[in-house]
Amino acid sequence: MRAGNIRQFASLSKFQNVKEFNAHKRYFIEHHAGLFTKSEFLAFEILSQYSVVVPGVANAKIDTLVEKSAEKAGGISRASFIRMLRKAKKTGILVVHKTYRASGGFAHNVFVFQRFDLACVTKVIQRTESEVACESKDERLEMGKETINLYKNQKDKDLKIRKEIASSDNSPCQPSLEDLDETFTPDSVPRDFVHTVKPFYNMAIEIYTFWEKAKLAYNQFCFDRPLEYMVSVVIDAFKTTVFHYKNRKIKATFMQYFYGTLKGMFSVEKRREHMARVPRYNWLDEPEMS
Repeated sequence: MRAGNIRQFASLSKFQNVKEFNAHKRYFIEHHAGLFTKSEFLAFEILSQYSVVVPGVANAKIDTLVEKSAEKAGGISRASFIRMLRKAKKTGILVVHKTYRASGGFAHNVFVFQRFDLACVTKVIQRTESEVACESKDERLEMGKETINLYKNQKDKDLKIRKEIASSDNSPCQPSLEDLDETFTPDSVPRDFVHTVKPFYNMAIEIYTFWEKAKLAYNQFCFDRPLEYMVSVVIDAFKTTVFHYKNRKIKATFMQYFYGTLKGMFSVEKRREHMARVPRYNWLDEPEMS
């Protein structure tokens, strides 16, 4: 699919207007109340807000949506958006198309919301309740026996399927690296640093990447102290970056600003370390002249 203006993708819309789109979105959220975490739900809402020019269709890069989330929701991580998209696609409410530039290469995504047919769900429930209500006592007893056998067979079948899934390396049920939360962060990353970062970036791979950046900045200097004794400096650099990010003072990416801030703080620490090694002349100890 070729990249282009949002109007170019109007034919993909499943809704007559924004009001109809919002109604189907509301039905979906009510029916899948526990599907999203708080951050994932905010990501879902942000994507919905960018899907009103053409009802139910948005064309944007994930990184763009992440940047916009800072203005609307105080900031949501890229991993949260990816998890939300994975869940939304799995339920069928969202279809994602990739687009390509005329010169070649990947451009933006096209997110297409699907209709949520609540009527079909209601009819199925009503039909099931109606059939159960008119059953006789003998039919219920007979059905009870069949249900027990069916439950046993289904339980055995489910167990077999789970074993097959567990033995498959390509199983979609196995969590990817991006799905691991902060509890999976390697022990090489100091716990104090993990606790500082996780309110803003709660995925293990994100926290680990920040610490690797800290190690990269540390290696630019020849400190006498190991990095583990300078964790407070790294934490101060991260907090400073968060402050300026919330204050909308960062023009580069968050990671770039963190790296530059940390190098500046390490430079100050290096000068202090150097001054501590330089012997100072004490005129009070100078011998008296006779």
